[in-house]
Amino acid sequence: MLQQEAKIVLLHTNDIHSSFQTMPLVAGTVARLRRRHEDIPVLFADCGDHLDRMHPITEASDGEAHLEIMEAMGYDFITLGNNEGLTFTRERLEELFTKHRGFEVIAANLKEQATGAPPRWMKPSHIWEQDGIRIGFIGATAAYSIFYNLLGWQVDEPYEAIRREAALLKGRVDAVVVLSHLGLRWDKRLAEEVEGIDLILGGHTHHVLEPPLRHGGALLCCCGSLGRYVGEVELYFAGEPRKLVRIEGRIHSTEQEREDPALKRLIQDHADLAEAGMSQRVALLERHLPIDWERDSPLGNLLAAGIRKQTGAEIGVINSGQLLTSLMPGAVTRGALLEMCPSPVNPCLIRLQGSHLMLALEESLLEEFVHMPLFGNGFRGKHLGGLCVDGLLVIWNPAGKPYNKIREIRVGGEQFDPKRDYLVGTADMFTFGTGYLSLKEGREARYFLPGFLRHTLEAELNDAAALEKSFHPRFYEQS
Repeated sequence: MLQQEAKIVLLHTNDIHSSFQTMPLVAGTVARLRRRHEDIPVLFADCGDHLDRMHPITEASDGEAHLEIMEAMGYDFITLGNNEGLTFTRERLEELFTKHRGFEVIAANLKEQATGAPPRWMKPSHIWEQDGIRIGFIGATAAYSIFYNLLGWQVDEPYEAIRREAALLKGRVDAVVVLSHLGLRWDKRLAEEVEGIDLILGGHTHHVLEPPLRHGGALLCCCGSLGRYVGEVELYFAGEPRKLVRIEGRIHSTEQEREDPALKRLIQDHADLAEAGMSQRVALLERHLPIDWERDSPLGNLLAAGIRKQTGAEIGVINSGQLLTSLMPGAVTRGALLEMCPSPVNPCLIRLQGSHLMLALEESLLEEFVHMPLFGNGFRGKHLGGLCVDGLLVIWNPAGKPYNKIREIRVGGEQFDPKRDYLVGTADMFTFGTGYLSLKEGREARYFLPGFLRHTLEAELNDAAALEKSFHPRFYEQS
């Protein structure tokens, strides 16, 4: 007599990025799908970047709100995205995940530098078992080695880490599921190169796979970003011992779902707490600090000066698009600072040849660069913006031809040398090849974590001398 098939349902999300407005819709979708499968085991997983510090609730609670919400939503397994791993200190993550144990945290390629082992709150893999069916879960996150090392982490090459865990699970489980925060291109490579993987739930590159993609030996699934979809995968097992016979998957739009009222109330409670926390005053201004996205301005100059000071650079360079609003006279709160500068971008120090810096400065005088739409590598603005600087003066001709507008540059009172190397303080995102591409040519990059640009600016807002100097122009027009 043939034994009836057994089914396990796996629901999944990824890259929610602090979209608190959609979380009740996600919870409502999950509740509906659980009711549909009420007599079948239903597991719920997240593939990273649930948190994003551009949101006041995340910033005010230092991540606490998310952990409570994820517990309330009934997650069983999560892996870390770069927004969890790189925008919170290792110590803060330990506080959060030691306190909240409603789910398993899985990442095969993250270890503590001090011990060479995962922290006590994280596992490289996990075996779930029920009714004679065993499923192995492996997690992995994008390997931003330099940044993780600065925060006390050892991040391993993800493929080898996943291959190792898959080999350990071989013969012990009936199916292997990878929670991947690596991106679609890397998920495809995993499916091609690592034996024994049946299902990859993806994230990081915000791709939507509908229907799921059959690639190599695995089924690849992903449901976009910002809680717009919830993924559903059905795994069917048959025989004795149990054997995986097929996998079916799909995604569900959350747009028309009924919100989960309890989760909505919990989020509102955290929103009320955040409003109080973000109203804390961090500076008091006597005069207006405007931002001009096309040219240098006091607020942009102040940030460039702060980066120069913090990194010990000769020259500070930052794109004005990092700053979304001007600052008015009076109290500056944590909330206003976050609204003005929401990007989780870090200051960094590079050694840059003068010719590469001059190319970026020429580009910053062109409309196509100033108004270039931009997103990614931590940037949460809208457009690239022009360059604001500190430590140098630029004399330029607005009527000059593109890439030949600059007449003269002076650094600390001396003539600029295109062949000389300069120590330049700037934003880490430029070292990844974003926006002003010549800045990527910088060498010996040193990154300043865990603080963001808004924290650099906060210090300058309380420096009277720096405030006064910020009103001195750096760019002078000369026909």
